[in-house]
Amino acid sequence: MAINQIPFRPLSWIKRGIIAPGRSKRRVIAGLFKGLDLELDLSCQMQVLLGLWETETYGFIRKCAQRSRWMVDVGAGTGELVSYFLKQKLCKKVYAIEPQKDSVDILRRNANNNLSGKEIEGRLFVITQFLGCNVLRGELPLDSLSLDRTERGFLKIDVDGAELGVLKSGENLLATGRVDLLVETHSSQLEISCFEFLTGLGYRPSVIKNAWWRLFVPEQRPTEHNRWLCAEAKNDPDNS
Repeated sequence: MAINQIPFRPLSWIKRGIIAPGRSKRRVIAGLFKGLDLELDLSCQMQVLLGLWETETYGFIRKCAQRSRWMVDVGAGTGELVSYFLKQKLCKKVYAIEPQKDSVDILRRNANNNLSGKEIEGRLFVITQFLGCNVLRGELPLDSLSLDRTERGFLKIDVDGAELGVLKSGENLLATGRVDLLVETHSSQLEISCFEFLTGLGYRPSVIKNAWWRLFVPEQRPTEHNRWLCAEAKNDPDNS
């Protein structure tokens, strides 16, 4: 059984007994999003509030955020990471790719909860299309986004199984740009395929594994395999 599908969840049992479902604005108390005011449903997002959701990725994201002039969040959801990057003064442009209207509405409110209209205007661009190579199905290639490829940026992909297609749709950007990237993988074969694709472009990806303590604080993922590939911009003097 996968580490994030452990059925023994005493904290969840306690939570269900005392917390009613429904969203409200709350200030995150720890972790990457500490201090952000986010609309959260604590019946399923308690780990976001406590700074435990995807904690394994926080070190890499913080490192990248300190040097990113742009950011693309493919599968932005309700925009926690979008708001985090908008708060970084160095980051001049943020693309949030999210096809689900309900999620986009929350994403925009989360941004407005944490930044002024002046801070958001001209920096946040929301796209409600799917990204990928199949333009006949209405997919938008990652390569079509307006990004300054001379400046370093951050790409995060979380698309529940379509990660390789998104990467392939941005092959030119990945080959010629200065891109740090974080890809959530949803099967062992997809992880291998994404790893090989990035390696072929000159990246040196590594796997971020689920923490051992997920045995006690699982994220309850729908798929058995759920972890991350990360890679820093290739041939970049900023790497250390």
